[in-house]
Amino acid sequence: MPRQSPLAALLRRYGIADVQTFRPLDEGLLNRSFAVATGAGPLFLKQYLEQAPRQINAQHAATAALAAAGLPVVPPLRDVAGRTIARRGPRQFALYPWIQGGHLPGLALTPDQCQDLGALLARLHVALSGVLGPVEQPMFHDSASPDEAQETARRLLGLLRSRPVREGIDDLAEFRLTERMALLRALAHRRPSPDDRLTVGHVHGDFHGLNVLFSPDGAIRAVVDWDRLGILPYGEELVRSALIFFVDPCDGRLDLDRVGHYVRGYLDGFPALGDEIPTAVHRLWWERLTDFWMLRWRYERYDARPDEQFPAASALVVWWTHHYDKVLDAFRP
Repeated sequence: MPRQSPLAALLRRYGIADVQTFRPLDEGLLNRSFAVATGAGPLFLKQYLEQAPRQINAQHAATAALAAAGLPVVPPLRDVAGRTIARRGPRQFALYPWIQGGHLPGLALTPDQCQDLGALLARLHVALSGVLGPVEQPMFHDSASPDEAQETARRLLGLLRSRPVREGIDDLAEFRLTERMALLRALAHRRPSPDDRLTVGHVHGDFHGLNVLFSPDGAIRAVVDWDRLGILPYGEELVRSALIFFVDPCDGRLDLDRVGHYVRGYLDGFPALGDEIPTAVHRLWWERLTDFWMLRWRYERYDARPDEQFPAASALVVWWTHHYDKVLDAFRP
């Protein structure tokens, strides 16, 4: 790696002179990342794309506090001046130790691993409250209007049908949009009540399989990527993460047995949330029914990165609707 390389110059701020290679990793929606080989060992370099320095510094401080409290969280390294953000022009970076671990699909986890994963999420929620302080309750969190969702679906259908060249995903999207509009007409009366309230607090915001690293023996090694750290209902993060961990990527079905173990692990560590789970499940079901963010990225932003998630996500909401009671039972404490 030439010494005049901009990224090599960036790492010299950390006292690292022997930089050998930079390898781009998968590009995320909020950041880009690189595997860095150095004479002292591998490192992980993150470039932030859309976040302000104040927000990044708050994330770094929170992860440092969680790590100090014994949670499997890895804070960024500090440069020779003690900073965790390295700027180069308008670009912002953070450097991390390389974590030796791998990802495990949720459907490959044993019942005990599912329970451990739920217990860890509860520990993170409790620890975040201690680190960042309590949040005023309740936070008003309205649900989407079925009429507005219908209008969004019609607009997306129009954009889809005007494309000069169609791909296979466009055919699937047209089918799912038409299907979803029929479901919204039939189920508009099941919109969550504005009087429903859930306990809110500081949450990871993106707790799923790509942000959890496991050691070779199957133990959880680290929870990474805290870019979406924020304030949301605890129950919604629990349900939303289960929908990602335990969905079949081919047919969109949930593994309800694994969901049950996951929820039990969480409630062992945060039992006070038990009474809120059915409300959180219903709100997330409605959110999925009325949300079209993946197709808005494709047809309004011309960004195809979420395309690979769309088949399973769009199948899940239909399957969930037809098996609503079974799903609710799996989430009950």
